[in-house]
Amino acid sequence: MASCTDRLKLNDHELFKLLKNDLPKSDKETRNIIEIRDDILYVWNNDKCCLFVLIIGDNFNISAPYQILQLTDPPIFEVTTISINEASTQLVLWGSLGIVILELPRRWGKNNLFQGGKQSISCINHNLNRLSSQLSSSEVRRVRWHPGSPNDSHLLILTSENSFQLFECPLGNKPKLIKNWKVGPTPMLSPSKTLPNIESLGETAVDFDFSTPTIPSNNYNKYGKFGNFTKETPHWSDIEWPILVLRGDGNVFLIYGNILSNSNQKPLVQGSLSIYPASFDNYGVDSCSIVCLPTSPPLIAIATSTGLIHHAILLRDNSSTANIDNQIKNISSTEDSTLNQQDDDSQKQFDRKKTWSEYGSNYSLHTPDDGLFVFETIEMQLGLLFSDNDKKYNCFINLHRDRGNKGRYFCTHNAGVHMITLPVVSQLMDYLNCSEENIDLYLPSSIKPSTSQYLICTRTKHTEADEATPVLGFGLLQQPTPIVIALLYSGIVVNFSVIDFDCPSAVDSDEPVINSNNTVTRESFENHIKNLLKHNSTSQPITKLGMTSTLNGKECFEFLDCVTNVLRGNYFVKHDRVRNEIGKKVRALKALKIHQLNELNNLMQIKAELHDKAQHLAERYEDIKEHQEELTRRSREVLRQINHKELTAAERTEALELKELNSKVDEFKGKFDRLKNKVDNQLIKNDLSIDESNQDISNVVGVNKKTQLILGEKQEEVIKKSLRKMGDSIAELIGQVKILEEDLEV
Repeated sequence: MASCTDRLKLNDHELFKLLKNDLPKSDKETRNIIEIRDDILYVWNNDKCCLFVLIIGDNFNISAPYQILQLTDPPIFEVTTISINEASTQLVLWGSLGIVILELPRRWGKNNLFQGGKQSISCINHNLNRLSSQLSSSEVRRVRWHPGSPNDSHLLILTSENSFQLFECPLGNKPKLIKNWKVGPTPMLSPSKTLPNIESLGETAVDFDFSTPTIPSNNYNKYGKFGNFTKETPHWSDIEWPILVLRGDGNVFLIYGNILSNSNQKPLVQGSLSIYPASFDNYGVDSCSIVCLPTSPPLIAIATSTGLIHHAILLRDNSSTANIDNQIKNISSTEDSTLNQQDDDSQKQFDRKKTWSEYGSNYSLHTPDDGLFVFETIEMQLGLLFSDNDKKYNCFINLHRDRGNKGRYFCTHNAGVHMITLPVVSQLMDYLNCSEENIDLYLPSSIKPSTSQYLICTRTKHTEADEATPVLGFGLLQQPTPIVIALLYSGIVVNFSVIDFDCPSAVDSDEPVINSNNTVTRESFENHIKNLLKHNSTSQPITKLGMTSTLNGKECFEFLDCVTNVLRGNYFVKHDRVRNEIGKKVRALKALKIHQLNELNNLMQIKAELHDKAQHLAERYEDIKEHQEELTRRSREVLRQINHKELTAAERTEALELKELNSKVDEFKGKFDRLKNKVDNQLIKNDLSIDESNQDISNVVGVNKKTQLILGEKQEEVIKKSLRKMGDSIAELIGQVKILEEDLEV
């Protein structure tokens, strides 16, 4: 069964068993010989001068094989830190006395292992000490891969001589130095111990980090005349990555300029930055490390060796730019001669303000427009102290950015591991993503304070001052629940899931915030419990003491009493309060459940009544439907009988008479037509012309003699009377037919 401090069972793996035996026993300072990228764990073995590689994905088990990356030219110095570039193609091994660039082999095969799963692989490496005489004569302070490198091959190095060196390390080729510049005076050893040097005064650079990328607006060399800017789309080479340089006295310098360009112009060093609100000790004179969180605006964390961490926002004051614009407008309203003179004076003033190039230096002579606005300072507990009067422990603090969450970072030191959470990041994101119409709704009324959680502790009050308790390696496995992996000085690997109540999610959303005007959202009970379980600066970490440490009975009792007080004051009280809140919520839910059950019973009764009524209505509906169908059937039968009704005897007699009359009418119509034809023929005969030829007349006469019927006067009279009577009879019959049609509705 996996331990709560060894979730992945890494201590049982062959790799860490071998590494535990090879760890140096004399190291007293914290280092980082572990790097995790894409679920691959890289561990440096100083004794064998090789790199161990282990895939620790979702299906990891203790029998998973590991690979060895053997360097072709092993370093002769002690490696303290390893770092891999974004493309996972190169890895840098560096210590205070040297730097080595290692080219990682290709991956393929079933489990995507290096070179298909080969156990030992030879890798090409390059020693930068042999390429730069300055590196061989000074110590290395910090090494970082440039995030704006087009092919992830540029390495920036800060040395103890207050100088930067930029190397280009293309794959398959030898690295070359492309640029170097100073950020301060070179430290000189004082011949007298009574005179302090600049290193003892804290005037040397101790750390640096890249800020969020910017597009320079006052680019004189590219856009020509001062103040005359174009709106063309900036090229990749136009994007600048400002560099924040931290000195030991707490001053922060800002380096502007595209250091990746091929020009010989050195970048502009501005500083030191103004810090608001001002402090008489400049927020400490023992600063040791700096980290810039990739937010907008950038959030800066500055750590001191006393355990203080200052959180600041890097902002730019645009008042100077506005003054310059007003000056340009005033210049444009004058005469041409005055315009040219003032334009030249403004240009010269801008050149003097921007750089001191005429004196051979790349330092800015004016106060930079950027400033650090410190909004909070938190204090970490370095080791378990039992009372406020206990002597506090001071040590160098390393800051590690969380790649999966912008709102937190981790601190490793000789006393263990801390996790710092910044809720202000989510506030800034909500404010920046909201619409301009309701921007006032997302303006935070107050900044949420950051929290510090003590995750792993390696020192207590009774630990001797010269006892080595460093953290040798730290990594964060990005999974749905992030897992912290830390290699302690004793060779034990501590790995456990990180539960952060302040950070909602490790995945950033590209979608903008949906603004719901003045809608008030209700806090969920889960978030309420999370807020109650939040830890303050005093937390009980996982304690991992040295195997050689011996505590007497009194010291053990003090340690137990301290742990008990922390648990009672910071954990048990919160748990009791959460228990009370959960009990209250349970009681409220039980009462609500009883009420809802009663309502459910009432609803069931109403449902039964409605069911009965529905059944009764359904029966009535069926009866009405059947009655309606019967009425429809009867109406159809009535219509059928009306259409096919049988006639009575009188109706049949009248129908026969009607038929006879119809036949007589037809007979009379035929006779009438024949008579009409005869009349027409007689009229044709009388209308013949006398002028026709005799042959025609004789033919016509012959024809008429054969066809003409000659009647007398009496016969004509009789025929006319008969015709009049027949006409009257026909008219009478027609009238009777119409009367019968109306009676029968035919």
